Formats: sequence, structure tokens, C-alpha cells
Amino acid sequence: MTTDAAHRVVSNTAFLAGGGALGELIRSYDWASTPLGVPSTWPGSLRTLVQVMLTSQQPMFIAWGPERTMLYNDGYAPMCTNRHPWALGKPFAEVWSDIIQDVGPIMDAAYAGTPTYMDDIEFQMTRNGRPTETHFSFGYTPVHDETDQVAGMFCTALEITSEVIAGRHRRQELDRLRTLLEQAPSFMAVLTGPEHRFEITNAAYRQLIGHRDIIGKTVREALPDIEGQGFYELLDKVFTTGEIFVGRGMKIELQHTPGGPVENGYLNFIYQPMYDEAGEISGIFVEGGDVTDLKKAELALMESIATQEVLAGELQHRIKNSLAMVAAIAAQTLRGEDIADRRLLFNSRLSALATAHDILTNSTWTTASLREVVDGALLPHLPSENRVSVQGRDIDLNPKQALSMALAIHELATNAAKYGALSAPYGSVSISWDFSGLADERKFVFTWAESGGPQVSEPSRTGFGSRLITKVLASDFGGQVGIDYAPQGVRCVLETDAASVTASKTPSKKG
Repeated sequence: MTTDAAHRVVSNTAFLAGGGALGELIRSYDWASTPLGVPSTWPGSLRTLVQVMLTSQQPMFIAWGPERTMLYNDGYAPMCTNRHPWALGKPFAEVWSDIIQDVGPIMDAAYAGTPTYMDDIEFQMTRNGRPTETHFSFGYTPVHDETDQVAGMFCTALEITSEVIAGRHRRQELDRLRTLLEQAPSFMAVLTGPEHRFEITNAAYRQLIGHRDIIGKTVREALPDIEGQGFYELLDKVFTTGEIFVGRGMKIELQHTPGGPVENGYLNFIYQPMYDEAGEISGIFVEGGDVTDLKKAELALMESIATQEVLAGELQHRIKNSLAMVAAIAAQTLRGEDIADRRLLFNSRLSALATAHDILTNSTWTTASLREVVDGALLPHLPSENRVSVQGRDIDLNPKQALSMALAIHELATNAAKYGALSAPYGSVSISWDFSGLADERKFVFTWAESGGPQVSEPSRTGFGSRLITKVLASDFGGQVGIDYAPQGVRCVLETDAASVTASKTPSKKG
């Protein structure tokens, strides 16, 4: 071969330069054995496409000629899975025989001169010997030759299977969270983004706003009747600063029925910032209660009798404590990576709180029996065997003590069932309380003791349950709480002055 002839051959195949691993495969491939023939004879339109494909990082492939012979680049190779590198130089229908019924008409349309673009198309592909759900975003573009006839097609493709499936899982978890919030007695909503767009509302919230269609709308779009009352600005501040806002007895002018008059009402509520995986504020969780009737009763009482003010203050105090308790549960539970576990934790803690509320409601929120509070909190966790003993006097707790005791017992029982005595076949729990000491120094002692379970070791970090027990429970009883992680079993002891609780002389026992 002369020097000029050799130079022309090199020039004729210069379009194959680069392209990484696929570039090497294409340059070394025996194209003479395919309908395309050797690269030096390929038409200019095919050469241009191959050069574009090999120099691009985006997944691309070419189907050329009547046989629709395939060429592709490094970006497209992973989509072929175990078909690569066999697929190079093979007919399209042979390479994708398992999905040809779905993709064949799209290819036929391209060869007929009609381009196709799809954001998401699902295929059942055979991968590793089994049918597998896959999703792709792609475009099929017809390519014409010098005679203006379609000679092949060019495809840019992107596999989005993982994104689609992840999105589906997120939607499923969101649906489960919606179901959970739907059943809550207090009104709740989830607002996303700096514009505070409604993503979730529950039945109580929809009733509050007159059953308006607000999902997907911003607060300003959905609730124009609260403009000028400061609520928009409060949401903006919480989203910007990350500071929690708690509103107590805040006046609001709102339409409670569609097209109805604007009515005065009063709300207790909390704005709790929500964070994404990167630690950035992504939205606001809204929770609260309509206390209009209570507030109006308070105002009427203040107008007529200057005193029971005591009653109004007590009502506000109790509602504030309940809201603070729910806010703490939400703040500690609705974060982390696994939303399914968080949903179960949130549900169980709300259930324990609701049970204590029922006991207090039966006594018109004056006092609650310690025994009833303990039994109610234990009920979801008791194993079928008689492995929990409860012994103590009949004692009345105030509402704040009843709520914190119910949550503390719930946390202790949950840990015992997962890791402690109740997780083992022969483990047991002993719960007891009594008074001790002389009259002037009389103490109330409450004890939770586990035995017969796995060997215990002190946890490496303090969780929500431990903080609740050692801080909230101790504060509400005006005493001290200690948790001993002895190897033979967890032991939790609350000790406070006897004056903090009230007791009768009748002992209460249960084995």
C-alpha cells in the first residue's frame, strides 16, 4: 500500500478515535462480518453519529441499516447488563428480544421517519436470568442518508429504574403517614418548601378550614382569609430560623364552612421545622387543637367572676402540656432515614398518650389512678405468659404526672420487649411503688425491675425514651429518676417527696 493510500485509510477511520472501552471494542471489532462492512466504507451520516456517540458521556446507541445493527458507547453498556459486549454489532431485535413487543413499534416508527421521546417507559427485561422491572427516559431520532431515505436511528437514553422505584417507595411511605395522621384527634398538616405548600392534611385540619381543597397549594393561596393576622409571617420565620413556634390561645378569623362567614376562633398549635437528609429545613409540621369553646368559656368567666382565672389558667396549662408532649414526640420521631420505623414509633407513642388521656377524661381531668395508668401503658406490650407483676397502693396522680408516667412506662416496656427481659422466654418485670421513711421525711418510691433477660449493657447514646424518663418524669414528679443498666437486668427508680402524690391505705396487687 502506498503512503497516500495508507493515509486515506487512517483518515477514513479517524471518526472512531476515543470512546473509552467501547471505542477500543468498536475499533477492534470484525465489522466485515456484519451488514455494515468495514468502517472505512461507512457513509458520512453514520460516521458523524458514531463520532458524536463515542465522545459523549451520555448513554447512546445507534441502529443502522435494514438489519438495524447496533453500536453503543460506554454510557449505554451498563443498560445491556449481561448482553454486553455480545450486543455490539448484533441486530436490535436480537439484542432486545425480551422486550421487542414493547420497543419494536417505537423502532419501526423511527425507521418510518417518526421520532419518539418518552420521559418514563417501563420494560420487563430479562436480567441475570429473571424478569426485572426497568424504567427508561429516551428519544429515538430517525437518521436520513444522502438520498433523504431513513438509513438508521439514533437514541439518547437514560435508565431511571432506581429513581422510579425510590419515588414509589417514598409515595407509599407518605401514604402510610397520611393514614396515621388522618386518625389523630388534633389537627395536623405538613407544609413543604419556603412557600409553605400543603402536602398532607388530616380530617381535623380539613374540618377546621371548612373542607377546602388545598393539597398542592401554598398557605397564601389556600387560606387567603387569614392574611394580615400574622400566621404567614410566623411560618416564614420558622422556616428561615429553624425556631419552633408554640401558639397558645391565639385568635384567628377563619371561614369554617365554604363560602360562609368569617368567624372568630382560638387555637393552640405548634409550628415544628422539618429537616431533610442534608440537615436543611425542608418544611414545617403543624399540630394543634381548636380551643375556641375553652377560650370563650374563659373570657366569659373573666367577665363574670374574676376568680376560677385559676380555672382558665389550669385549662391552658393542661392543653399546653399535651401539645408540648406531642411536639416532643414528633420532633424526636419524625427524623432519621427510615420513615417506616419512625411511623411505628410515632404511632405507638401517640397511642400511649391517648390511653392516658382517656383515663384523665373519665375523671374530668382532675386526677388519674396510677394503677390504671400503668395497666393502660403496659397493655400493648404484655406477653401471653404471666411475666409482669404490678404491686402498689391506690395513688392518684395529677394530669401532668399521669401523661409523663404513661409515656415512661411505654418506653420501658418497648425496650424490654425489644432488648430486655420480655425479649427472652423466661424474663420477667416487677413494677412496684410505696411510701417509706418517717412522717417528716416521707418518700414515694416507684421501681421498675427486669430479670431473666439477656445480659444488659449501658447504651452508647441517650435516646428520646431515656431523656423522657430521667428528665420529664423526674421534673413532673419533682424528684429524681435513676436508670441502672446492671448486667442481670435494667432497673429504673423514681424517688420524690410523699407530698408530690396522694395515697389511700388500700394496697393494690397483681401478679
